[in-house]
Amino acid sequence: MKPMISVRNILQKKISDIQSRLPIPIRSTYLGSSFSHVLNEATNKNMIKTRNPEITLDTSKKLYPRVSGSYEAEYPFLSQDEISELMPEINEAIQKASVKYGVDQNMIRAIIKQESSFQPFALSTSGAMGLMQLMPGTASLLSVTDPYDIEQNIMGGTRFFKAQLDAFDGSYELALAAYNAGPNNVRKYGGIPPFPQAQNFVKNVMEYYKLYVSSSC
Repeated sequence: MKPMISVRNILQKKISDIQSRLPIPIRSTYLGSSFSHVLNEATNKNMIKTRNPEITLDTSKKLYPRVSGSYEAEYPFLSQDEISELMPEINEAIQKASVKYGVDQNMIRAIIKQESSFQPFALSTSGAMGLMQLMPGTASLLSVTDPYDIEQNIMGGTRFFKAQLDAFDGSYELALAAYNAGPNNVRKYGGIPPFPQAQNFVKNVMEYYKLYVSSSC
């Protein structure tokens, strides 16, 4: 039987991949740290190329670069095989969050699918982190100390989504719009804000949700 791969093992392999693109060594002691710490230390005063060859992110000034545009930078990017081997852990975290916060597992899964496509180390150009793409400020408010930890990220993201559900009378559409564009914008516009990103987010998540519901029947 093939041994189950762990996040630590994947991270160790991916750190080696990052090392191959950096002129400075990554100390082995970092392997006990969070991925965000490793990335911050490893890329200090250096440039890292994204999967898009035309884009290079300067990480010398801050860990989560603010870059205009919609390109999503993911560090490190996992293969579908690696994601498949992590799915038992991801599913377990989804189940725990569902029970704790009373949110349908299919909705949590749909949000993850849209936000990161199940990439646990995803980092967007706006600074959103992990599976459920938590912004640094939101992660801090939710007491998420390591947004690249699968369970912490899913627990935090589900808690935040639950708060939006409660604020908008259980409406999935409005809660999703608030999750993506912020609750103040939902209130300001009296519904899903007229932002293409927010509208597409709500539409796509709801489609994934319906797909997951039908497949689980």
